[in-house]
Amino acid sequence: MPGRLWQPFRLGRMELKNRIVMPPMVTQYGTDDGQVTERAKSYYEARARGGAGLLIVEATYVHSRGQAFPNQLGLSEDRFIPGMSELVQAVHRHGAKIAIQLHHGGREAKSALTGMPPVAPSPLAGLSGEVPKELTIEEIAEVVGFFAQAALRAKEAGFDGVELHGAHGYLIDQFLSPFSNRRRDSYGSDVRRRARFLLEVIRAVRELVGEDYPVWVRMDGREYGRDEGITLADAQETARLAQEAGVAAIHVSCWGPAAPTNLTSPTFTPAVIEELAAGIKQAVSVPVIAVGRITPEAGERLLEQGKADLIAIGKALLADPELPNKVASGRLEDITPCIVCMGCRDDLRSPEVLGIRCSVNAALGRERESEITPAKRPRKVLVVGGGPAGMEATRVAALRGHKVTLWEKQPRLGGQLVQAAIPPHKDRIAPLVEYLKTQLEKLGVRVELNKEATAALIEEFAPEVVILATGVKPLVPEIPGLDKAHVVQAGDVLEGRVAVGNKVVVIGGELVGCETAEFLAERGKQVTVMRRGPEMALGVGPSLRAFFLNRLTQKGVTLLPGVSYHEVTASGVVVTTKEGARKTIEADTIVLAAGALPDQRLYQEIKGKVAEVHCVGDCLKPRTIRDAIAEGFGVGLAI
Repeated sequence: MPGRLWQPFRLGRMELKNRIVMPPMVTQYGTDDGQVTERAKSYYEARARGGAGLLIVEATYVHSRGQAFPNQLGLSEDRFIPGMSELVQAVHRHGAKIAIQLHHGGREAKSALTGMPPVAPSPLAGLSGEVPKELTIEEIAEVVGFFAQAALRAKEAGFDGVELHGAHGYLIDQFLSPFSNRRRDSYGSDVRRRARFLLEVIRAVRELVGEDYPVWVRMDGREYGRDEGITLADAQETARLAQEAGVAAIHVSCWGPAAPTNLTSPTFTPAVIEELAAGIKQAVSVPVIAVGRITPEAGERLLEQGKADLIAIGKALLADPELPNKVASGRLEDITPCIVCMGCRDDLRSPEVLGIRCSVNAALGRERESEITPAKRPRKVLVVGGGPAGMEATRVAALRGHKVTLWEKQPRLGGQLVQAAIPPHKDRIAPLVEYLKTQLEKLGVRVELNKEATAALIEEFAPEVVILATGVKPLVPEIPGLDKAHVVQAGDVLEGRVAVGNKVVVIGGELVGCETAEFLAERGKQVTVMRRGPEMALGVGPSLRAFFLNRLTQKGVTLLPGVSYHEVTASGVVVTTKEGARKTIEADTIVLAAGALPDQRLYQEIKGKVAEVHCVGDCLKPRTIRDAIAEGFGVGLAI
């Protein structure tokens, strides 16, 4: 669909081959002291090879005191320049331009990383709970210098421009926001004073790098969910002041606990903050970069309507670095779709994970070792199970030249992804099923539906390799009387295979149980979700969990964690609540979502009878879409 997205564009002195921008996204692919790694270079080079016109390197600290993430990239000293220069060269090899985002965490910097207390315009605790030291006038001037020196290092490393991180609750944004800036001196109160720190940074950077070197700012067009936050009118005034100070562009984002970029919507909505980009575009004459879940089609529309000049596509480039090239050549059906699960964002909050991952792209952050190359010897491969693990294993094995056959006992492919796409806010999963199905069709894979595998059939088929992706069996809890009640499985409810009464008890309070409850509540059912565990939906990532639980409450779902089960009677489910009260929860239908067990029956039957057998996905252990895709990819790459 070549169109305006593919027109060259000039940003300052920078000539871009198209209008697609990869925005800065923290990866934690650096070393523990902020140096560029081979992993980081491979990650950025893959996106440059994929066709984006401009790549903006993730938030890079300008001083060690401003570090907000483990393994965050740094540009606070000259020792970072050689590694950064290598990164620039890797991107330039593919005709893309590269800028770097200069960052100071302010109150969101972490003393556990820096060894110093955080600093901010006002002594108000950030998300981590640490109360920062209020910056003095002299210290503010010092931080301004840190930004300017880092910009000069960026220019020396060969970057084509720099972006100042003035959004998302970090230091510059902390000055801009009346929510976090309570100063009453020349750096606080009205918009112009709150913008003073940003303007001083812009001027200091300009003085060191020169008037023709592209410098711009990323800023919030609005803070959502905060009464005292930045308004669009505030942002428009700040943008005008930034333009007067000499920025080459404005990159419009948003922030706040209710920011639509960080939440899901009932149905997938592209370009969720386009009105902010349009509002800033009305206020300034410099180019505007729009961001916020923008699809290529939505990007074309924004350009056509004059709401933006450049289109930033973020998470979708994590899912598929080749997206620009595929769009340019009209291969939209070959784009691996981002399912907006927020897993990459949740990884940044997890102490167990170092380096973001993607649910649909197992090669993210492993680009070099994940190259799909022809197999040394094509083999006859049988995949049993057409869920995400089985389809991904099939796709990769077929790409490598193996002769692959896929058996699926259901009349359709997709496995549990089909059910996963049905509840509210989950329609974004359906394109993943269609993508995988399309790839198998294009690769000429033989897919046999309604084909239940047995040990005898496998022996008759005589494969050289068997990949088992047989999924799970539902777990039925042991509760007296359950066998005499109207009991149905959550998956059957979602797919409409069973009737459900008006008073429903869902047993199981993890993702499936809670999503099924929301599904039923939207159909007018009176729903209670209960579980033995102390909290609901612990498997939902921190980015969406509170939002998800709040939706359930608003839709009238009763949540009962911490219960003890006694029995099921004709009236309902008898439990003792966590407060110690014995109650009968009325129900005419009981929905089971109490977990699942790996289905390894077929593996036990063929183990030792087939030369090479692999188990992938939930038949190993029930987990996530990301685990299923990663294991399918890994086995497809290894055989």
